[in-house]
Amino acid sequence: MNRKWLIMSVVLIGIAAIAIFIYFNQVRYPALPADVESTPKEAVQKLNESDQPLVQISKDDEATWYIMKNEDVNEQIKQLISSKGWVFKEIDGNSLFFEKDDETLIVSTEMWTGNYRLVKVPAQF
Repeated sequence: MNRKWLIMSVVLIGIAAIAIFIYFNQVRYPALPADVESTPKEAVQKLNESDQPLVQISKDDEATWYIMKNEDVNEQIKQLISSKGWVFKEIDGNSLFFEKDDETLIVSTEMWTGNYRLVKVPAQF
């Protein structure tokens, strides 16, 4: 009888340890959009290791993706985009509109977790 309880206890502890490992290493963050090259864990790690408020996590011919903490989101985006000569015009929902030389740039944000936001900037930036 005691041997049976010992085996069951070891199995339950093993399952709990595996579940905790998976939670802290994989399931902790939701999936990123399909066109982002980084894994969720890599994206957060890049941001935490940087001294910049926005960190690039992916870039292709269509857009550049950034990750940032949910602090002063719109102001941080305005500073980034304005640094390249774009003039801020308005905010509509989760999109910020900028203009430069009769062109319009629409930067969209996406709440990723309670602590982090994703920012998609079109390639024309």
